[in-house]
Amino acid sequence: MAYDGIHKARDTREREPGGGCCLAQIIKIPVLLVVVPLRLLWDALCWIGRHVLAPVGRWVYRWILAPIGRAIAWLVQYLIVVPLVFLIRYLIVVPAVWIYRWIFTPVGRALAWLAYYLLVVPVRWCYRWILTPIGHALAWLGHYLIVVPAVAVWEFVLWPVLRAVGAAVVWAWRVAGYVSRAVGRGIAALWRWLVVAPLRWVYRWILTPVGHAIRAVLWPPVRAALSAARTAAREVRLALFG
Repeated sequence: MAYDGIHKARDTREREPGGGCCLAQIIKIPVLLVVVPLRLLWDALCWIGRHVLAPVGRWVYRWILAPIGRAIAWLVQYLIVVPLVFLIRYLIVVPAVWIYRWIFTPVGRALAWLAYYLLVVPVRWCYRWILTPIGHALAWLGHYLIVVPAVAVWEFVLWPVLRAVGAAVVWAWRVAGYVSRAVGRGIAALWRWLVVAPLRWVYRWILTPVGHAIRAVLWPPVRAALSAARTAAREVRLALFG
């Protein structure tokens, strides 16, 4: 229990601002001398604002600013807004409505009537009694003068010719393959009998015996010379480097 009390006292002292520090205790005095006048001044200003300025402000707002604001609003309403609305209504809106009703509407109806009977009706009549029959006639002529002959030519002339040409090309390609393979075999046989066989015979019966003879005659002296050179090089290395 005593141990817990000591720890609690120590924790309380550590949580206190500046507790346990001599420098903090010394600084408290000048800080207090500065803060106390500022706090007194702040409290005085708050008291003046709450008990003097607030009532004066409410009285000024109620008996001076509010009447002046209402007077200004009344003047703006009846000297600016009402005359402006009157001018806009009777100088712009009423004339515009009158012009739209008695000028634009009749003119628009007249133009619509003219456009209907001078453009729509003639165009509709031309389309129905001129363009449609001409289009039907052209379609009939195109079908029987172009499409039908073209289909007949394709079906009875071009397609049989193309099919015959394709079959001929396929047959010729197959025959050319047979000929190509036969020619390849002939060239391979000629190469084998005219080039490969003579070269093989020359290599077997001439070059091989000559190589063996040259090796039997020249290789022993060459080997002896190489052995002597290797021995001399070893003796020189031993003499120089020990």
